[in-house]
Amino acid sequence: MEFPELAAFEEEARGVEETLEGVPAEAWGRPALGEWTVAELVAHLVRAATRVAVYLDVEVDAEEPAVDRVGYCRFDFTTEAAAIAARARQEAHGVEPGELVARFRDGWRTSAGRGGGLTPDHLIATPRGPMCLDEYLATRVLELVVHHGDLRVALDLAPAPAPEPARMTQRLLESLLGGPMPRNLGRDRFIRAATGRVAIDDPRFPVLR
Repeated sequence: MEFPELAAFEEEARGVEETLEGVPAEAWGRPALGEWTVAELVAHLVRAATRVAVYLDVEVDAEEPAVDRVGYCRFDFTTEAAAIAARARQEAHGVEPGELVARFRDGWRTSAGRGGGLTPDHLIATPRGPMCLDEYLATRVLELVVHHGDLRVALDLAPAPAPEPARMTQRLLESLLGGPMPRNLGRDRFIRAATGRVAIDDPRFPVLR
């Protein structure tokens, strides 16, 4: 069965892994996103890469999904931001860079392996209720694309998402926007504007922080 969300997850994860393998030793402590260092941002990426495997181990007491990929992303980030930031700091604390890279590499492969043995409509537990696996994987693709871009910017590199993960992320952000991306924005700039990384003169933005 065709499973484009899983393929996109694997493709972007490989790109993140390649970027991580080139992080200079002196760069791990530099500022990356908000109050996060590069190491703390990578700890957050590790979490994004491993959630599929983790949540597949949680029993789902439902027969229908509670939310789809768009609904999952519609939440008040400000109420969760402090906890998310603190968790990343805690998960990076005392962990050597090489271990963070290994956790990401092993984590995404485990998630992909587990997901590859299931159908797209398999129900998975998530913090916002049961979801079909393909719908949840689409949110992981968005996380990887957006934070891969953050990582590359922190390393003085241009964002370089893989084409299909970037298109999938664009479509999800357009759904949150309620229409197509503005014609004057390229895909990479749209993703960064829609997630609050760059400011543009459009009151609809950002659609996700």
